[in-house]
Amino acid sequence: MNFKLTLFLFFSVAMTACGDTVDSAGTAVPGDAPVESQSELVVIGEDLQQLKDDFNDNQGKVRLLFISGPTCGICLRGMADLNDEFLAASQNDERLVTFVVHVPTLGAKQHHVGDSIPLLDGPRIHHYWEETGIIGQHFTEVMDVRMYVWDFWAIYGPEYRWDGLLPPVPDYYEHQLGSTTGLSGGFPRELILNAERFAAETRKYVEELDGGQYASSVEPRLSDGEQLADGTFIPRVAQPRNVAVRQHIMGRGGYKNLKRIQSIEQRGRLEVGEKTYDLTTHASRPNHLQRNVSGAAEGDRGLPVDFEQKLLSAFEFDGLFVEWPQKQHEVSMSGMLKIGDVLAWRLHLKQNNGPEWYLYVNSHGGALVRADMLNDDGDVEYSIRQSDFRESSGITFAHRIEYLDGEGRSLGVESIDDIDVTMDALEMELEAVSH
Repeated sequence: MNFKLTLFLFFSVAMTACGDTVDSAGTAVPGDAPVESQSELVVIGEDLQQLKDDFNDNQGKVRLLFISGPTCGICLRGMADLNDEFLAASQNDERLVTFVVHVPTLGAKQHHVGDSIPLLDGPRIHHYWEETGIIGQHFTEVMDVRMYVWDFWAIYGPEYRWDGLLPPVPDYYEHQLGSTTGLSGGFPRELILNAERFAAETRKYVEELDGGQYASSVEPRLSDGEQLADGTFIPRVAQPRNVAVRQHIMGRGGYKNLKRIQSIEQRGRLEVGEKTYDLTTHASRPNHLQRNVSGAAEGDRGLPVDFEQKLLSAFEFDGLFVEWPQKQHEVSMSGMLKIGDVLAWRLHLKQNNGPEWYLYVNSHGGALVRADMLNDDGDVEYSIRQSDFRESSGITFAHRIEYLDGEGRSLGVESIDDIDVTMDALEMELEAVSH
């Protein structure tokens, strides 16, 4: 907060307390009421319905959406800087409207918001108090980051609507969330809030509208997306990576159960062509995996040796989805795909010390139904298909696993009959095991 603004806030509070105001010369004027804010605070529920309605009622305009904390000094400085840079001068421009959502970060309460409204005030600026902070969680999902989203400043073009649970991904955004870049899945440092740059970006969108006359029948756009082979359109906003990861882990039994597992032994059969082998796999922490194939001739491992070696080297006990930040893998969402009757999220994974993969996660239930191992050219070298999911000791396992080469030819099929799971008897705190 700059020095001029600090003095303004100090004198406003002081004079209000004693029932006086200050005239243009700085002299206290007894009896005059303090200047009231033009903006009213609207308290919204966890469903955010009032905010959604106001956002959609202003379709056709450029909309700014800010998530701020009324007790956060950096947030308040950002509001003041944006106001000084361009928002105070834009209050007569019908093409622009601003929504400020205050959230309960840093111990903030509803009564704190009133002191922050004067920093960003006017007839086209709307302030909301959202008690639960759920809006920040929603933006965590749509922005595909691993942090609670606040101190966040977004621009939406005139075509967007917000009709579902999650907000659309904004056209442009800046933030003040520090340097949490790269593998942590956070926001890039180069987009830390710069009021002059943000103002310039906003003006670009506003100037595209025709002299303040905006279309009344703008075609809605929830977000970019993709057309599936069967004609289904899946908006990009419906493809948040964090949701896919969380749904997969919860579908397997949850973080706490997974982290209590010490070892897993599976017994069944490996069928390769007309041959059938007895198969036992034993996995234990931290990343030990042993495959025992019996009934085979000497040197016969059932699966091709190079493929088995790659499987062993890529193995991770908790699976490819857990603890990505610590493992320092590179992960991105790359669309959706219909696999039979399963609508699956597709994630692109570059293991830190292993191959690249496409991972396909059932969007209903979270099962990993397919994993494609890629070669150096980015083509599918091997593919793993999983089905017949059943629960053992509260954990979900695939009981049928098929291995294919890059041409789709079957290399072998595992059928699992029995699974023994050894678990730590101690209960674990969720915070100790989640991302």
